[in-house]
Amino acid sequence: MTDTQGKLLIAPPNMPDWRFRKSVVYMWRHDVGGAGGVIINKKCTHPTFQHVCKEGGMKDVDPAVNPPVYYGGPVLTNLIGVLHTKEIMLASSNSHKDQEIAFTLDKKMLELVAQGKGPKKSLITLGLANWDQGQLEGELDPVPPKPQTMSWLVLPYDEKIVFGPQTEDLWEECVNRAVQNKTAEITNKIFKS
Repeated sequence: MTDTQGKLLIAPPNMPDWRFRKSVVYMWRHDVGGAGGVIINKKCTHPTFQHVCKEGGMKDVDPAVNPPVYYGGPVLTNLIGVLHTKEIMLASSNSHKDQEIAFTLDKKMLELVAQGKGPKKSLITLGLANWDQGQLEGELDPVPPKPQTMSWLVLPYDEKIVFGPQTEDLWEECVNRAVQNKTAEITNKIFKS
């Protein structure tokens, strides 16, 4: 089993599922029960962060705090989550001890961000990506007749990808990096033998 927890999943160039085309997904959970992540490279035009705060009835919102909201995935699209660094954690924050960041689905974390008292780095998401037990494994290591070229690419966590400037070509950059990593891995195996 390929463990993706705390890593990035990159959609392959010919991703058959339109909901994940050209997606970069941070995986906050991957265990025997299934997997969960959030897409980090697709900004929403609506709702805005201020709209989310207003709809959520949040008080003491700093009007200067207005980060973009990202489409986190096709599951529970009415849920707002916060992907963030770990200097502030709640009991409900999802993070493995080895992960550098956490994912929190709790209004309290959203309120801290809105008041300018949140974690140093955060990304606001609407919805999430979820896989049932064994489902992601089948998408990582497809069984014929499904071609290998349709499987997710995996990258280690990189703070610059997750919290850096979200450029239009972030997905392409990640695909290129994943291909270079895989090529280096194969080359190292061949020349070590």
